[in-house]
Amino acid sequence: MVMPMCSDGINDMFEPQKWDFHAYSEECFKTWGVRPRPSWIPTFYGGKNISAHSNIVFSNGGLDPWSGGGVTKNITDTLVAIMIPEGAHHLDLRSNNPFDPISVLQARLLEVHYMKLWIQKHKRVKKCLK
Repeated sequence: MVMPMCSDGINDMFEPQKWDFHAYSEECFKTWGVRPRPSWIPTFYGGKNISAHSNIVFSNGGLDPWSGGGVTKNITDTLVAIMIPEGAHHLDLRSNNPFDPISVLQARLLEVHYMKLWIQKHKRVKKCLK
């Protein structure tokens, strides 16, 4: 996975640093023995046409800095967005904790609900095909 990172020292707190794919590739190869393939994920998973997919829950925590780039509205009945006002990054994917906010507990129940629906649907289709 390739996630370009850069800084300009003006709009952030870091020293200016341009994105250098070649240097990134060399570092990957030196460290891991592989070269990054920047177009692999969009090619393998169908590009940017998200509506071509199904059975995905997009959970977004209100306290997660990444939520600004998240899917925040349902796209279809199988591409579902769950907004978690008091949720932090991946909090809904962690084990229950006595300090979990109600919105996180509700989101977990909803995520399981959708997964069960999709599994049941798959089993029905599979049974019909036999």
